[in-house]
Amino acid sequence: MRNKYQITIDRPIEELMTLFLNQDNFKHWQRGLISFENLTKEIGFPGSRRKLKIKTLVGTISMTEEITARDLPNHWSATYRTSGVVNFQENRFRESEITTASTTIKQTTWESTSEFKFTGMMRLVAKAKPDLFEKQTYLFMQDFKRFAEEGISATTL
Repeated sequence: MRNKYQITIDRPIEELMTLFLNQDNFKHWQRGLISFENLTKEIGFPGSRRKLKIKTLVGTISMTEEITARDLPNHWSATYRTSGVVNFQENRFRESEITTASTTIKQTTWESTSEFKFTGMMRLVAKAKPDLFEKQTYLFMQDFKRFAEEGISATTL
């Protein structure tokens, strides 16, 4: 299963990278995040790993995140693994400017591609309820946009 989403955020790319990389902000845009634990000394770079615990519609799951690529501010990729599911996540960012008669606004377009691979019982779950996997990435992106533009945390939703 492969999904591609895009969202435009009314903030400069450098500002978004600061928010995106700060672990203290994860709870504000990763709805359902209960906890995370860094498993490597270096964090946020290729090869670094983190354990995440997330409350979902079907219960609480634990997963391991491994950063696979980092070329910020343009590209960031990770692989997420949990029982029966591997999610390959690729994120691309690009900044643009919109100029009006009175002002110039910097925007960042975030494009995210998720590819899910399932094994065992999770194959059946994915076929029966594809929304569980398809919509989660876009929900995180919408929550991030809300947090970046308006300062509204997903913990209040």
